[in-house]
Amino acid sequence: MAKIIRTLGRRQAIRLAGSVLATVGLPSLNLDPDETTRVVLAVEVPRRVDAQVITHVAAMLAYCKRLEDSLGPREVLDAVVAQHRLVHRLLAGDCPDQLRKPLHLADSNIACALGGYLVGMGQPEEGSRYFHHARKAAHDAGNPVCAAYAAANTSFAAYERGDTPTALDAAAAARSLAARTSDPRVKAFAEHMAAAAYALNGQYSPCMATCDRAHDFLAAGGSAPDSPAYWVHHGSIEGQRGRLLTRLGKPTEALDAAQTALAQYDPTYIGRYTLCQIRLGHALVISQEINEAARVLTDTATHAHLYPRLTQELHAARALMQPWVATSAVRTLGDQLCACGLLPATPPRSKNDQCT
Repeated sequence: MAKIIRTLGRRQAIRLAGSVLATVGLPSLNLDPDETTRVVLAVEVPRRVDAQVITHVAAMLAYCKRLEDSLGPREVLDAVVAQHRLVHRLLAGDCPDQLRKPLHLADSNIACALGGYLVGMGQPEEGSRYFHHARKAAHDAGNPVCAAYAAANTSFAAYERGDTPTALDAAAAARSLAARTSDPRVKAFAEHMAAAAYALNGQYSPCMATCDRAHDFLAAGGSAPDSPAYWVHHGSIEGQRGRLLTRLGKPTEALDAAQTALAQYDPTYIGRYTLCQIRLGHALVISQEINEAARVLTDTATHAHLYPRLTQELHAARALMQPWVATSAVRTLGDQLCACGLLPATPPRSKNDQCT
């Protein structure tokens, strides 16, 4: 690449650098010309990796995470996969030894993001492979925070697959690793997933106790500005509690938790806010508050296409409303789902389900 720069001149080389960055998902950072060239040179000659190159990769991942919440995982998946390949190329090359741990850390963070995207797209088995990789990379980086985060996500993927033993084991590992850190959000997330594992195993009291512990960790505070679990807050814990109480057959408690959760969510995080709304709608249905459930679920229709997990949970809540399908509120919900292309592909069970 250095030879190309000398041959083409700086301006043409910068254009070439931009095209190379586009293939690895980095153009949206709007790096200045010198920084663009810096990243491309590092790809071409791994020993030219420096701290700023790693910072740029981390910044692009943060950008993609925020974009994913607005557009859904499918829209950013290819870009993040390309970043993962870039990091692997740098690790496989002769980059400086002192930068290998930061690169392993970037590897772990990217793998966790990819695993989460795949779970959201309905592929928890594939997602779990990325989480296992993320945990190993975090250990290679000597970073217990990211190792704990990866282990908790492994439990998350197991929960989505209905794999109780793996969910329990991975949650126990996450709690053990998190205890070695000072990151309150990662500690809360480990409890968050332990609660899910207990619910999967039908254990009501341990499930509620771990939800309470998650709140305690957050309330205790502490500084963790770069926490991988930046998105964990009291609302996400209550949202999880509501989902788990629904699984455990506690509709009144589930509804209380879901309502509390939604009040604590930032609606600008569209994907997570919509998921919280859908789970509130589900809790309202099982509490037989059908008109309010239909209203809440109707509000989610315009965003439920963002990823399959949202659509699936919306369909599950809608299916529970079949006994009330002739009511005005449920018909309005059906019309909105039709308008947004969100009705299931299966044949309708009533003429009121048909899109006209």
